Amino acid sequence: MKQIKFFVPLFCIQFFVLVACSEKDKGDFYETNFVLEKELLNFMQQADENSFRIKSSYYPEVSANQTWVDVELTALTGTIYQLVVKVENNGSGDNRTATVTVKSGSESKECIIEQSAIKGRSAYEVAEWLGMGWNPGNQMDAYTADFVADETCDSGVHLSQLLFDKIKEAGFTSIRLPITWFGHIGEAPDYRIDNRLDRVAEIVGYAEKAGLNIIINIHHDGSGGYGFWLDFKGASRSAAKNAEVVDQFTKIWTQIAERFVDTDDFLIFESMNEIHDGDWGWGANLTDNGHQYRLVNEWNQAFVDAVRATGGKNVTRYLGIPGMCGGWELIDHMELPKDPTAGRLLVSVHCYEPGDFTSEYTNEDGSLSYYTEWGHTAAEDKKSPNGRNEEDLDAIFRGLKEKFIDKNIPVYIGEYTCTNRATDRAEAFRRYYLEYFCKSATDNGLATFFWDNSGKGTGLGQGAVFDRATGEFVRENESAVAAMRRAVFDKAPEYTLKSVYDRAPGN
Repeated sequence: MKQIKFFVPLFCIQFFVLVACSEKDKGDFYETNFVLEKELLNFMQQADENSFRIKSSYYPEVSANQTWVDVELTALTGTIYQLVVKVENNGSGDNRTATVTVKSGSESKECIIEQSAIKGRSAYEVAEWLGMGWNPGNQMDAYTADFVADETCDSGVHLSQLLFDKIKEAGFTSIRLPITWFGHIGEAPDYRIDNRLDRVAEIVGYAEKAGLNIIINIHHDGSGGYGFWLDFKGASRSAAKNAEVVDQFTKIWTQIAERFVDTDDFLIFESMNEIHDGDWGWGANLTDNGHQYRLVNEWNQAFVDAVRATGGKNVTRYLGIPGMCGGWELIDHMELPKDPTAGRLLVSVHCYEPGDFTSEYTNEDGSLSYYTEWGHTAAEDKKSPNGRNEEDLDAIFRGLKEKFIDKNIPVYIGEYTCTNRATDRAEAFRRYYLEYFCKSATDNGLATFFWDNSGKGTGLGQGAVFDRATGEFVRENESAVAAMRRAVFDKAPEYTLKSVYDRAPGN
């Protein structure tokens, strides 16, 4: 038995004496409920640590029954403690289990420690595993004018095994499948999902058969300010509404997780998409003392708790965690949820920088336009005046690396894009942007997922890479995908970010 030796500072002794005397003077000893925040912790093979809180009237006695487990207790308040559990590398070749016993006065509780013989992936290994990703946007996330999610209402075709096989053949290794669920959810209190869940399972099967990883999520159900069931605006204004939303959110994720409880870890769950109150991060979040940020963190915690509670392969499944608005801009406000399984949370961010080149901007007369060139060789009258060029992308990705990757927390860019161009020169700048984006992201340990919106033309709103019906490349995208593929997978020493920079159009 490994036993903790405690050191209690003098001020703590004085504090406990004062509390004891105060309670004794009242003639009673006040006891709080004895609670362990977690009763199960999971670890992969490598040495790692995780923690949970303990609520106790007495200073707990903590011990582990295996020498490969170490425990460290810290007092947070007079009745709340944090227990850090550390495990050594599992070189036994078998899964192993230990028990951590916590005693509070005459009561005793246990936390089971399970450690796999399978090695977990580092943040860089996760990026390599996810590799080059693709979103079939405006497909399972699309919905009709009467607010019913419909797979074909935008693209006109169903996703197919043929398409996924073509995606794999083109060099993509992962799919992010955005899914909208409204119009397919029953009434309270059960909120049962109809056969749309079966269709999602069928598409997940396409990915498995093609040898692709796949991420599924809750997408437009939480679109900011529109009042759908995942109502962030309402929840941010009312505790009662928040409780109602969290209850439904939990029940929806429980159903999804139960449906895939035996599915291998090529399947990843992502909690939600671009959650905000309708003002895209420029609203009440700037004046509410962090209330909205805490709400997003609370919902992410509810997601992790719901998925892990279903057991099976969901105990160790990778889970994608986004911040407010989904982008990189507000990611500093995100707190990773407490997870009973160490090392299986992924940070999800979106990056469309610079949006007036990759997508669109609004002219003074209200019309939409976009810039056709980008980077240090772009013509002054054809590039964005906001100055977001190569060094700005590098800074964004380096910041994500320093905040997460360097702490061994994996990150994937769940959405980026650049619409198809009408001229050879404009298309050359698009191809350069995509290669530079992917190379800079990859060098910083980030996986990338292109947002394909199914538009097969050129210009505004036309961002298809593949024809959804045939799986064939749209327009000039065979060469664009080849550039992205090289950026992600080419490890030759002579192929550097500088070499991409030096090949910019016009150089």
